[in-house]
Amino acid sequence: MFKKYLLLISIILALISLGACRSNTEEPSTASKEEKQLTDSTNTEIILDKGPTEIVCLTEICVDTLHLLEIEPSGVSAGGITQEPEFFGEWADTIPIIGGTFFEPNIEDIYQLNPELVIGLGGVHDSLRESLGDIPLYIVSPSSYKDSIEFVREMGELTGKQELAETAIKNFENQIQLFKEQTSKDITTLVMYGSDMNFGIDTKESVVGSLLAEGVNYPWSTDENSESHSSGGTQFSLEEVLKQNPDIIFVETFSFDENIPSLSDQLSKSPIWGELKAVQNDQVHEVRTNIWANGRGLGSLSIVLDEATEIIESSK
Repeated sequence: MFKKYLLLISIILALISLGACRSNTEEPSTASKEEKQLTDSTNTEIILDKGPTEIVCLTEICVDTLHLLEIEPSGVSAGGITQEPEFFGEWADTIPIIGGTFFEPNIEDIYQLNPELVIGLGGVHDSLRESLGDIPLYIVSPSSYKDSIEFVREMGELTGKQELAETAIKNFENQIQLFKEQTSKDITTLVMYGSDMNFGIDTKESVVGSLLAEGVNYPWSTDENSESHSSGGTQFSLEEVLKQNPDIIFVETFSFDENIPSLSDQLSKSPIWGELKAVQNDQVHEVRTNIWANGRGLGSLSIVLDEATEIIESSK
């Protein structure tokens, strides 16, 4: 009988030991599932303990994408798309503003928000990584609307919002298909930007240019030596615009002073401007710079498609 008790005790101890071993091996597995790894556009690998919920946006594609994923940013740069009616609207004033400028945001403001992740724009915020110290910095550099799609997918996976991300992507792709059906490659369009006579254009290698090129003739190509407000932009002249003579021109005016005339008004002083088909047919359209130039996310690009389609159809 005593031996039976000893055998029973041995079995119990063995089971306890086995359970402890299983418990010890399961903990790292759980941790690895929570850990998030991603690589940004600068090929910098970023490792997070878990999917972030506190995210600071220094670029509008971040604001745009978080809105699609139903996540409120922990902080944003001033003057962006946050207050546009299609985005956070009446809730925009509750979102903290990062001081400084778009090019040089206030690092102390970011620290005070204690974010789990900061998202910045390539070519603008790369140098902030050292200043941010232990705060992870993700740099995004979209050069076409397809990059914007992939950014939504990646942020969906990162934040556990895959279903919302895929729904947004599907809706956007359906909208592109509709844009193709409603427009024509016989129509030549152009997107111009600037604050004075020294303007630039979005080429078909840019986010908005690549999108419009899906449905209309968009013959403008990138000058690799040119500097721009975004990837795929290039400096241009009215003489070069006249060579292609677009049917419709969309204009993005960059201005911090409401008293400064729009870019199209300033260009109207040039005699070449009056020779353009779009000008002669009253098909020059000032558009919302925040949406068309700065947004870069699927929410903004969806608005671009809506507004472009309406203008193109009305011009027929």
